[in-house]
Amino acid sequence: MSDSKEEQPNDFVQWRHAPAKHWLYCPLCRGPLANQSWDGRERRYCTHCGFVYWERALPAVAVLVFEPIRQEILLVTRRYPPYAGGLTFPGGGIEFGESVAEAAVREVQEETGLLVSLDSQFGTWSTPGNHTIITFFRAHPVDGEIKAGSDALEAGFYRWNKVLSLAFSLHDMVLNLFRTEMEMTIAGPQK
Repeated sequence: MSDSKEEQPNDFVQWRHAPAKHWLYCPLCRGPLANQSWDGRERRYCTHCGFVYWERALPAVAVLVFEPIRQEILLVTRRYPPYAGGLTFPGGGIEFGESVAEAAVREVQEETGLLVSLDSQFGTWSTPGNHTIITFFRAHPVDGEIKAGSDALEAGFYRWNKVLSLAFSLHDMVLNLFRTEMEMTIAGPQK
């Protein structure tokens, strides 16, 4: 792995969201797909039924769970690639039929065993490769006991100012924004 904080190249994106070039047959009628220009881009198109494969970024959530009394944040150790073994905020994909907020609460509970209350939206950013758009929330724990879920090796609280870095560059950027916010809160208003 290189020293830069770029996203790790691997086949992870291919199995969760296959690029258009990997689509050979129409998912509706099973006819062969061809290339056709739509809206200025080359897209996979079914000449039989008219299906067009629109490549879109996947929506996801991540949650910065802050425990104010101990001044700690909740992190999980990833079980699966990319960055298996790396620390991240709990989060994941938004399932069909659920809101962004519902996905955030569900993902934290699935990965850590904790029920959280969302405090605010922290921001929304695209991953460096623009494959995923992640909405980050701030939350605090309200119930449950920490227990790593099926896609996490470990889950635990860490001092917000002691974590060196997170596995994904976008999570790392959000952690640094949170640190700046915390430092400004501690320092108080400047005169």
